[in-house]
Amino acid sequence: ALQTRTGERDGQQLFIRENSGDVTAHLWSASTNQWNLIGTVVAGEGSGASKKEYNGKEYDYVFDIDIEDGKPPLKLPYNLSESAWDVARKFLENNNLPMTYYEQVANWIQDNTKGARIGQQDQPPPQQHDPWGTERRYRPGDAGHSSTSGERKLPQRTYVNILEGNAQNAINKIAESAKQLKDGGKLDPVSYLSEEDFGALNALVNQLNQSPQDPHPTDGQVAALLTAVSKWPRQQRVPALAILARLAVSPSFVSSTCAGEKTIIDTLSQAGVFEQRQETANNAVHAIRLLLNLFASDSGRLIADGAFDTVTKLVRPFAAEPESPAQYKALATLYLNYAILLASNAPSTESASREARAEVLVIDIANVLECESPHAGDPDALFRTLCALGTLLTLGDKFRAKMKGGIAGTLHFANAKPGAQMPNVKEVMQEIRDELR
Repeated sequence: ALQTRTGERDGQQLFIRENSGDVTAHLWSASTNQWNLIGTVVAGEGSGASKKEYNGKEYDYVFDIDIEDGKPPLKLPYNLSESAWDVARKFLENNNLPMTYYEQVANWIQDNTKGARIGQQDQPPPQQHDPWGTERRYRPGDAGHSSTSGERKLPQRTYVNILEGNAQNAINKIAESAKQLKDGGKLDPVSYLSEEDFGALNALVNQLNQSPQDPHPTDGQVAALLTAVSKWPRQQRVPALAILARLAVSPSFVSSTCAGEKTIIDTLSQAGVFEQRQETANNAVHAIRLLLNLFASDSGRLIADGAFDTVTKLVRPFAAEPESPAQYKALATLYLNYAILLASNAPSTESASREARAEVLVIDIANVLECESPHAGDPDALFRTLCALGTLLTLGDKFRAKMKGGIAGTLHFANAKPGAQMPNVKEVMQEIRDELR
């Protein structure tokens, strides 16, 4: 294939299965008009018969990816319950590899796990509870078009969080900014961070690295970060907000920030971090990430559920006009988490209020999908937004019928986006169309 196929653009990637069975990755060079070998997939573990351990967690598969001769292979862990596209993105981001590999890596994962099914070695999981009390409800499309991966995408059931960024770098930046602001006379004494504060913040690095899913922040650590977020100049708030966003997955964070009459959402709103066109778009990015990470715990979901109207109002301006790709992706993930919340664990007596909220969310999601911002092109964010929309459509026949006309037009806009040609996006769009039949 390398001898007969010409690359379409400089930097294009191609995966080839050699006669030996190995899979090699190649990069097209327009200047030399040839494919250059950049890595070899040397091994793959996991047949669905037993779990493989990696970094203290169990996975269905742990693949070895050999990127550079003489260096240890990179590990690519994967569970059948995960999206191959999400895993591919995280693998590339964690290893600082170009996102141009995105589609090839995701397709490679799907190809090399083809035929495997979730929980082959275990008992099947108990059936999810239908929030509207009709356990085996009929959903249009169940017997219709099937996805190429063989598994339906809708409805989504698993909350998604975003835990990105180097904690040590962020803490170092907070210390650097604190010194500069203090030396420059730009801080009131009440806005200073003490040596004790910095000791507590430095301890956070190990907490975040060792237990990213629940770092157990202390009241003192959270209070120090909130001082920077609330009282420092806006451009210097980003690293503190980034750390707070990562801490939001922890129940202890919720108890520290949501005691009394105010919640963390009120605190952030009063600090102005959700305002549009700030000196940096990253304040809003990390503020939205904090909101979506609240869904990781039961107590966080209670806060997010109770603040639905406030949250959607705060982020709504970014739906029509996202200011960066990261902001767009965070917003898509927030809407997905809210959609999952609205479609799960709700007693049938609350169906009317849930559907009223879902209608609001569908309109906001439509604004995201129909916006023409250059920042709204990330395929993964498009996929999450469509999954949010599709998950809401599983609420019931009446809700689908009410939303049908507007959603059909929204899909037309979504289909024109560059990411709409990605296989996972095409699959979920087809499932949405099936739901509307």
